[in-house]
Amino acid sequence: MNAGPDSAFGSRHDCDLDAFAALVEQPIEPADYPLAVRITQGVPTYDATALAHGPTGDTEHRHGLRAELAAALVDGPGIVLLEGAVPPEAVDRASSVFWDLIAAQHAQGGLAGDHFAKPGANDRVWNALEKLAVADPDAFIDYHRSDAVAVACEAWLGPRYQLTEQVNVVNPGGAAQHPHRDYHMGFLTDDEAEQFPLQAHRLSPLLTLQGAIAHCDMGTETGPTMYLPHSHKYELGYLAWRRPEFIEYFSQHRVQLPLRTGDAVFFSPAMFHAAGHNRTAGAHRIANLLQISSAFGRATEAVDRARMVNAVYPTLQSRVASGLDRASAANVVAACAEGYAFPTNLDRDQPVDGLAPPSQADLMNRALDEDWPPGQLRQELHQHGERHRSAVGDGPDLTGAITVDDMLVEARAELDRLTPAQLAEILAGEPHSDWPTLVVDIRDRDDRERTGMIEGSVSIPLIVLQWRCHPTASYANPAVKSFDQPLVAVCNEGYTSSLAAASLRRLGFTNVTDLEGGVEGWGAAGLPLVQTPTPT
Repeated sequence: MNAGPDSAFGSRHDCDLDAFAALVEQPIEPADYPLAVRITQGVPTYDATALAHGPTGDTEHRHGLRAELAAALVDGPGIVLLEGAVPPEAVDRASSVFWDLIAAQHAQGGLAGDHFAKPGANDRVWNALEKLAVADPDAFIDYHRSDAVAVACEAWLGPRYQLTEQVNVVNPGGAAQHPHRDYHMGFLTDDEAEQFPLQAHRLSPLLTLQGAIAHCDMGTETGPTMYLPHSHKYELGYLAWRRPEFIEYFSQHRVQLPLRTGDAVFFSPAMFHAAGHNRTAGAHRIANLLQISSAFGRATEAVDRARMVNAVYPTLQSRVASGLDRASAANVVAACAEGYAFPTNLDRDQPVDGLAPPSQADLMNRALDEDWPPGQLRQELHQHGERHRSAVGDGPDLTGAITVDDMLVEARAELDRLTPAQLAEILAGEPHSDWPTLVVDIRDRDDRERTGMIEGSVSIPLIVLQWRCHPTASYANPAVKSFDQPLVAVCNEGYTSSLAAASLRRLGFTNVTDLEGGVEGWGAAGLPLVQTPTPT
């Protein structure tokens, strides 16, 4: 212990720079890292290109690498560099989605800030994980099949980890950060951190793994992150990182790793680190920042993992049928589905065959193994969510009323919803079809004129939807020809369209769904919109 054996709680006044320096300045022994290709500025560096496309099947090497990464992160310098962890082509495809999202933020006048830079200084895509899954499931799969990333996550956290991602762009001239520690305890003030016993200080970094995947080549002039190896070992570090003498020590001893597109750095969140100064005149330094949480911890961001599973599963199922190995698919499942069964409502979700009921990831893996249709998985996930919901105080329903959220859940349980990428692929594949998919835009004129419409769609406002869509009625829209015709309802953001599609199912349509994210999601995915016709 760094604070003395009799102290259960630490104080900022107990911080000792000499004790800190003694930990930080210990040498690294290359012989301790036999699988590393070299030691880069005190950081074990690995060639991960063989793992970038998924597991190689060499279980012995995988287990050895996992153990070596664990040793480096816990007892070693606290940081590892995996070169070529994600294929550059997969990174570039994901970057295209992220740049489109950033452009949409700018077009809407939104400036995404963060806790170290003012809005507008940098560009940020919060919850990039879910946004990529919904916008381009294929890109999500190619990015997250990497076994290099999975091995690093398992080395620190074990299985069933929770991935969150935030894309950060440091624009030319972007200033450097002050050194800091990170989530959880690093997000507290000194006063707050002092209220937690030292065992909580030791526990906090074990619940999260920090990572960053380079989305461009990063020379040191672009200001890649600066690190202080071994600094994660200092027990009072959460109370020390704001102190001037520790900041000065960091500036004199930190290392800075140049990266290439697809390289990944993983490190303890207790490590002192800080983004560097982008000294270039034209380079936009873009990285995907990973915060991976233990199954037993709390993730940083709220992520709709059921939505992600439903968005990714149809494409992943098709990819597995076309030859994608199940081990790679399992890495994708781990990236999007909730892997832990708790918390749940044990009145409804009792562990019948063991100590824990099935998780989302268990359901998704079972669906892949048994080749469930997407609608079956969607229904299972809906029921899974209902079992998790607290029933205390539900009582008998004396009014028969339900909430709009309940209506939305029920509606979507009936639908195999389409992502923008899936709908675009369908429309592109049937330009001369005798039975094309009809996209029904249910928005009012103001919304259509504001954003435009999906090319080829027909405008049938919500207020007259059921009347205009009834194919045998004299007032039906002529584009609607049969109850068996494929219909896709579209609104602004993909909420009202779900209710509309469910109502058309009740009207008798057998092949109707809606568009996830609506027209806003379509545009955010970089797909074209055209000027609106006058509705008839």
